[in-house]
Amino acid sequence: MAVPAQVFTVPLYFDYGATFLWGITGALVGARRGYDLSGVAALALISSTGGGLMRDGLFLQNGPPALLQTSIYLLIVAAAAVLVFAVGARLDHYRRYRHFSGLIQVVDALGLGAYAVVGMQLAIDSGISLPGVVLIGLVNAVGGSILRDLFMRQEPEAFKPGTLTVVAVLISCFVFIILEKGFGFSPYLAAWPAIFTAFAIRLFSVRYNIRTRPLHGFIPEDRHT
Repeated sequence: MAVPAQVFTVPLYFDYGATFLWGITGALVGARRGYDLSGVAALALISSTGGGLMRDGLFLQNGPPALLQTSIYLLIVAAAAVLVFAVGARLDHYRRYRHFSGLIQVVDALGLGAYAVVGMQLAIDSGISLPGVVLIGLVNAVGGSILRDLFMRQEPEAFKPGTLTVVAVLISCFVFIILEKGFGFSPYLAAWPAIFTAFAIRLFSVRYNIRTRPLHGFIPEDRHT
């Protein structure tokens, strides 16, 4: 008898914790821009759940987004926004501390691979082609930060030269696809090497300031006279 393939799911404590921390970072961006509570809450929502909203609403379209199927995520985002609105200046001060900044980086690095894997599994279950699977994994991992920057009329940081974020996610996606499709690993077993890959690449690039570079031979538009 065939054993059903195990799937990877993000542990609830990490899922909720990551949503809360990403909500705080998004809300702090809004607070530093001088937004009111509604603006702060909007950026908290976009930063923490934007990737999943794009995944469910734009690509998969398999019913209501996961965000709306339970009230817990909206309550977590609301708590993050209210906390920043109430004591935002203190949180912004603590954000500069090494330990708090390090916690954000660790959660972010773990979340990149974990949410990429979740997005890819959902895409595979929906019959998406392999390039589409990788795209959905990437969007699920970094879509929130891209939407946040676009809403603030900024160039998305993910598109600009910097430490390895998109690269880390892409390599993680390829690791998952190769193990799951090429070597026959169950989604659950393929998930962990993929998550570790994104985590290691992201933190290594931050620790040693390994950065992407602009394409050679092109002059950025803001340097043209």
